[in-house]
Amino acid sequence: MSEIATKIIKIKSKTLPVEAEFIEQKILENKIEPLRWAIVEVEGNKLTLSVSGRKID
Repeated sequence: MSEIATKIIKIKSKTLPVEAEFIEQKILENKIEPLRWAIVEVEGNKLTLSVSGRKID
């Protein structure tokens, strides 16, 4: 069974609004298989995400 991780991740986007696929790809790049995520802050083109998911080794 995989371990569940909860993290705050900051990403940049060239365009807003962003597509869910773009956000989920960025989460995967942080070695987490997303189960749940939310945008918690937007500053210009910088997004702060709260992410929960399975750790990827």
